[in-house]
Amino acid sequence: MSIPTIITLLEKMLTLHAYLYELTVRKEEIVKENKVEELQQITREEKQYTRAIVQLEKQRADLSEGKTVTELAEMGTPEEKTLLHDLKQRLTDTINNIQKQNELNQLLLQQSLQFVTMTLNTLNPQPNAVNYEKPANTKKSVSAPARSLFDSRA
Repeated sequence: MSIPTIITLLEKMLTLHAYLYELTVRKEEIVKENKVEELQQITREEKQYTRAIVQLEKQRADLSEGKTVTELAEMGTPEEKTLLHDLKQRLTDTINNIQKQNELNQLLLQQSLQFVTMTLNTLNPQPNAVNYEKPANTKKSVSAPARSLFDSRA
């Protein structure tokens, strides 16, 4: 287990997360401007960054033998300990920022879908529900005598 190698991996992960955060911020503007093709392109880029982050995390887990960054910091020199804690904090902050931005983007997309649905419903209204009741304006048939609710032969 090489702590300097793990530090290098964490720095790369931090860089990738920073790029991912920039994409999520750009995605907000693209959703607001309703640019579907650009949204698809950004989604593809996000997938690439996510795959790279997953690979780096696997490497980090293998090198650290399953230990957390905090556990590794306790084993390192004072400089490594400080650097590992700093990287951990920066990574945590960046991931939290990405998460908040993604939640905002999800809300924007839901609102956009609601608007599209409402517009479609306005342009193409649904047909009225089918009623199986007897219409009110029809005349009663002559063949059956009307029945009275009051029996006058008492």
